Amino acid sequence: MQLAYMIATPELKSMPMAWVGDYHTSIPKLAAIGYQGLELQVRDPAAFDAQDLARCAEQAGLKVAAVSTGGLGAADGLYLMSPDADVRRRAIERYKQVLELAAGYGVDASVGRFRGMAAWAPDRQTALGWFRAALDELVPVAARLNIHIVLEPQMRFIGDTLNTIAETVQFINDYGSPVLAFEGDTFHQNLEEPSLLASIVQGQLSGKMTYYQVSDSNRQAPGWGHHNWLDIIEVLKATGYQGWLSVECNQQPDSERTARRAFETLGPLL
Repeated sequence: MQLAYMIATPELKSMPMAWVGDYHTSIPKLAAIGYQGLELQVRDPAAFDAQDLARCAEQAGLKVAAVSTGGLGAADGLYLMSPDADVRRRAIERYKQVLELAAGYGVDASVGRFRGMAAWAPDRQTALGWFRAALDELVPVAARLNIHIVLEPQMRFIGDTLNTIAETVQFINDYGSPVLAFEGDTFHQNLEEPSLLASIVQGQLSGKMTYYQVSDSNRQAPGWGHHNWLDIIEVLKATGYQGWLSVECNQQPDSERTARRAFETLGPLL
């Protein structure tokens, strides 16, 4: 396993769970702390120089680990289950750009809060129909690019679909495409699963978990809450997980101290 840290790309000016600011400053600092990778929170792939970011990461000895899409909804109001058909169309087209961006880095792209809320639709069946219709367009694009669309189970106060690992795995199996995978996240699992550790095992047994995000029990940096990180890391190891661990947490008191605390907690365990 390798350790990554979440940063916002330059066009995304606000993101509570990512290091926001000039990546020419943040990337070298993360490398100096000891991180091996970056997860990118993106709003608009056309609004920044993806190759320059890649060069900056390479010069620092870091890899891009994944591309996330929280900014598409939070900043631009684009959601795959929006009640507005035009918004759904623009969300699909923007995510196609995200897939192209991710493929350029050789990584996968996630769908979390960006999927939207089923409660916005006349009924749940209609909402999931919109989501499936979006995937019907997006899955062939990801297949052509040879990357995954990574669904993120999220807790009920953020989304009202795919809240647990079991629900997400069932959705992926029902959809029936190898392009779909999912990512684990300690924050959401801690709130939704009967057992965080058992849900890691369940996720690994499904064969569909390709990525893992971490924050502590209070969504602060690992080490500033109550999670037993030794147990979490050892269960990931014991179940054969070999992917990235990505720190996605509140950036308090500031991003550099947050990144340092997370690395001090997790680095020795890896």
